[in-house]
Amino acid sequence: MNPARTLAATVAVLAAGVALGGCATTQTPPAAPVAPVVQASPTAQFNDSDIMFAQQLIALRQQALWLAQQGVERAQAVGVKQLATQIEAEQGPQIQQLTTWLTQWGVPVPAMPSGTALPPLPSMGPGMPSMPPAQELSQLQSLSGEQFDQKFVELLIPNHEGAIASATAELANGVNPSAKQLAEQVKTSQTAELAQLRQMLGATPSPTE
Repeated sequence: MNPARTLAATVAVLAAGVALGGCATTQTPPAAPVAPVVQASPTAQFNDSDIMFAQQLIALRQQALWLAQQGVERAQAVGVKQLATQIEAEQGPQIQQLTTWLTQWGVPVPAMPSGTALPPLPSMGPGMPSMPPAQELSQLQSLSGEQFDQKFVELLIPNHEGAIASATAELANGVNPSAKQLAEQVKTSQTAELAQLRQMLGATPSPTE
């Protein structure tokens, strides 16, 4: 079966009767939980794991924000556009929060891309999921319709896997209470969204999760 058609059919089911052509909705698909902003104490202790978590998550959030902005503007399926809108709204507050923490800790903050420029690839380190290369992100801009929706969802999956892996490492090795609290929230919200994305693709979750 054509993967794009499989995605379209799955999104239609998730949207509870929303047709891709824009028919009236009968029910909005359930949204994944949004992690609230966690306030950090600038005097709290931190270690290299806390710093790595914050730096990785900023880069991942920048990438997710860029993808979500593409989805809000160009997604065809209503369910995909709704998910993109939700993801777009989540990224800004966390990027600002993490930037504040790194500034308080006196360590470098990943640079923000300018305008519509592609965000830099997150440096995930050994044992972490690999992120899609820049050419794959660029390819998204040349697609439309069902092909765009398919590629958009495919690119969001490794981004979410990266955030979950980074949060898991922080929970195991970090010492800053606020960073660990955020890691728990990120792991919960990203796991829920990842399940939603995989359901859209009809993919089977990894047995390691």
